[in-house]
Amino acid sequence: MSITTSPEAAIANARRARARRELGGLDYIRNVRAAVETADQRVVARALGVSQPAISRLLSQADARGVKPVPEGFSGASPYEIAERYAAGDIDRDAMIRELSAWPYPKNEGAAAAAGEWESTPYLDTPGSFAEVGRAFDEGLIDGDAYDQILDASDEAADA
Repeated sequence: MSITTSPEAAIANARRARARRELGGLDYIRNVRAAVETADQRVVARALGVSQPAISRLLSQADARGVKPVPEGFSGASPYEIAERYAAGDIDRDAMIRELSAWPYPKNEGAAAAAGEWESTPYLDTPGSFAEVGRAFDEGLIDGDAYDQILDASDEAADA
């Protein structure tokens, strides 16, 4: 690994490393789940060098966190995860834009509810909504041009 002198390059490298760290955890959970579907937890634990209770806790925590399987045709289980995969270098820009343009975004029910309340009332974003693309942009995982392309494609899909 090379040392950079540019703050922008160091920040880009840190974003990439953070995305790889987060995605590594998701990949581990999903692969442990897949292994447990075909083998006993004790067998999986022994093969991974951990205890069976650690496997059980991992799976319980994953369920509590809402770790979902990756839908067919996508590289991530959410728009944000797809952006993370791009930032980590797992998928290229074209794949990221194509997947986020094709994502079946739900309507953000919280936004409609908040519109009838005080402007300062916080609401949770609907999981899988376009707000995750906005978060990925805000956090520097995708750039403005990609965001605009994805927004245009999602607007076109909503109009169809």
